[in-house]
Amino acid sequence: MVVILLNCVTLGMFQPCEDVSCQSEWCRILQVLDDCIFAFFAVEMVIKMVALGIFGPNCYLGDKWNQLDFVIVMAGVMEYSLDGHNASLSAIRTVRVLRPLRAINRVPSMRILVTLLLDTLPMLGNVLLLCFFVFFIFGIVGVQLWAGLLRNRCFLGEDIRT
Repeated sequence: MVVILLNCVTLGMFQPCEDVSCQSEWCRILQVLDDCIFAFFAVEMVIKMVALGIFGPNCYLGDKWNQLDFVIVMAGVMEYSLDGHNASLSAIRTVRVLRPLRAINRVPSMRILVTLLLDTLPMLGNVLLLCFFVFFIFGIVGVQLWAGLLRNRCFLGEDIRT
């Protein structure tokens, strides 16, 4: 949990737009911390794979949360393997944002809540469809009732034709 919290802090402190080539001391420190966090997650994944096995009924990849961990670590492996090549890594680096989701796997009550929320998403689709339909109908009614009535009502009070 401490490593996950440290990862959240380093992700929040990273500013890619200010130092693109990572020449500042602060950027290098954050990069080293990110490398250590990735190494920790990768070693944890390998230890779990050795202990549980990779394939099978009760294996590492049999659990959905472990599959999420696997995808996150493999995205990190791709990022480090393509780092020297002149490839765009921004899409791969966005997967780093999913690292805090690993905390869900560590807290059983949080895991139950997130699973419950994900199970209710299909039912929320019907509610969103109903909201869209109501907003659409009211939009049509509003356009028909006030069609052109508010045209040229917002102006600065001076002639803007120059």
